[in-house]
Amino acid sequence: MSEFIEINDTNGEGELKKVNLALIDYYASWCGSCRMAAPMIKRVATDFGLPIFKIDAEKNEKLRELVAIENLPTVAIWKDDRMIASICTTKEEGLREFLKSHGIGV
Repeated sequence: MSEFIEINDTNGEGELKKVNLALIDYYASWCGSCRMAAPMIKRVATDFGLPIFKIDAEKNEKLRELVAIENLPTVAIWKDDRMIASICTTKEEGLREFLKSHGIGV
């Protein structure tokens, strides 16, 4: 099963450069929906064979700027050293379809 890799403004860029394709889970410690969605995100990432980076959106402004976050949880696709798309969802099927629509896991 994929494990969450917590990154921050200090180590984030270096960690992201190590992978060609990953999910980024933007969350906040106070966000109940983020806590509920975490196991689902982990399950989907495992099924798709993707590493998952976890970023506390409140504490990491530099990494938060990669995505125009309006709501949490936000899941972003990191591909070829850049963020290509993001979605705010707590629904497993919605996340799976989002990944497939971007050519991942098809």
